[in-house]
Amino acid sequence: MKKLIGLIWVLMMVVFSACNSDVTREADVLFKDGKYNEAIESYTEYLSTKPKDIKSLYNRGRAYEEVGQLEEAREDFEAVLAIDETNVNANLSMGKYWYNSKDFTKAIYYFDKVIQVDGRVSTAYLLKGRSHHQLGDFDEAKANYDQAINFDNENAEAFLYRGALKVALNQSKGACNDLNRARALGSEEAKDAIARYCK
Repeated sequence: MKKLIGLIWVLMMVVFSACNSDVTREADVLFKDGKYNEAIESYTEYLSTKPKDIKSLYNRGRAYEEVGQLEEAREDFEAVLAIDETNVNANLSMGKYWYNSKDFTKAIYYFDKVIQVDGRVSTAYLLKGRSHHQLGDFDEAKANYDQAINFDNENAEAFLYRGALKVALNQSKGACNDLNRARALGSEEAKDAIARYCK
């Protein structure tokens, strides 16, 4: 009898686990299809039984971002970091949250955490550079734009913002070189800047 109860328990756990897996897969598909509100509901259902699932917490946070519920997104990213403080995606998202909130010092803190974990993330250097740029720390901004380009020489935004920084520093030749590279990489903003500064 004990063996039978044990077997039933194991089968129930397998079925329950398979159902949970289906829920999170469904949520991922909804997210990919841009059905963010439905994805949020599906991730929430999954998290009700697995509240510390990092992937689902992070993806629900991203879905909240997409629908403009930024505080809920921040709470999910913070929940991820409470479980794994070195999570690159959550740190990057927290940096973006503080950047968009115009708290550039806090943003830099999170971008630095990304760089400490994986020093090759071009986006972290780009956004750290933009944060320093906003704070008027032009040398730091340029150094970070340089690093963003060093790790991804097709990072159009890094060329664009480094070009904008060079415009501010009256380095017109270097500025136009960067802006033209950004334009070649598909930046529409660079097109306007070239028309204005690169006669």
